Amino acid sequence: MLNLCDTTKLDHDELRALIESDLKKDLHMHTTFSDGAMTPEELIDMRVKEGYELLAITDHDVIGGSVAGMTYAKKIGLPFIYGIEFDSEDAVGDDLHMLGYGFDPENEIFLDVVIEVIADRNKRNRQFMDALNTRGFGITEDDVKKINGGRYVGKPTFAKILIKKGIVSSVNEAFSTIFREPDLKAIKKVTMPSKKAVETIHAGGGLAVMAHPMEQRRRDESFEVFKPRMFHIIDTMVSYGIDGLECYHPSASEMQQELLVQYAKEHGLMITGGSDFHSLESRRDFDVYHRP
Repeated sequence: MLNLCDTTKLDHDELRALIESDLKKDLHMHTTFSDGAMTPEELIDMRVKEGYELLAITDHDVIGGSVAGMTYAKKIGLPFIYGIEFDSEDAVGDDLHMLGYGFDPENEIFLDVVIEVIADRNKRNRQFMDALNTRGFGITEDDVKKINGGRYVGKPTFAKILIKKGIVSSVNEAFSTIFREPDLKAIKKVTMPSKKAVETIHAGGGLAVMAHPMEQRRRDESFEVFKPRMFHIIDTMVSYGIDGLECYHPSASEMQQELLVQYAKEHGLMITGGSDFHSLESRRDFDVYHRP
């Protein structure tokens, strides 16, 4: 019998069994600790009202939301798994995301990498703000802190500041105009190699899962052209030691989900899924990946 009250005591086989159980679950969600709109407590309460029985918060590159979520979940008696979503890159694909589940949030090796990623992001954000201010926008640290309490800062943060200042009317406008200028485009985020992301999750005692494979598809790419390339990318992640594949995600159509599940079963990978929730207002265009 699995101890659902404290998932931190589960070994890998037990954790995998829980993740692949028939419980109603959402194992891919974001909060105000990264680029989500709800606090961990608000998000958990919403999902509980919707009848969910197992949750994981997977904020980008940080664990504060997941730690807060675990504390609250234990308080209300809800099964909860520590989670994170690392951005990574590899020769076979850019912007590859790696989900980590069931790690020890106090593991020193794991924490060192998280701290390093945060430091790199802070450095990039300072460069980005300086570049915006050369245009006379007058963005201050105080402006940044007013967006999401300053807990997570990225390009969307600066877009929201520009909206407040009346410089642009929407986040999309900021990204399609100002942020496309050469000096701003040149400020790139430092992204860890995908193999390192997998190794970091394993070092922390967790299970590594490749997130939303369909999001590697290019907008002008037919599915028949993409399919062998997708499997090559997943094959490479398997060679790095991933434990699972996110087969159920809004970016995958029903047919594509079936293909991913088949691949996972053939390669002994854990099958996971989640909503990739950010906010009630956010409606990402996942249908672009469902094309023939």
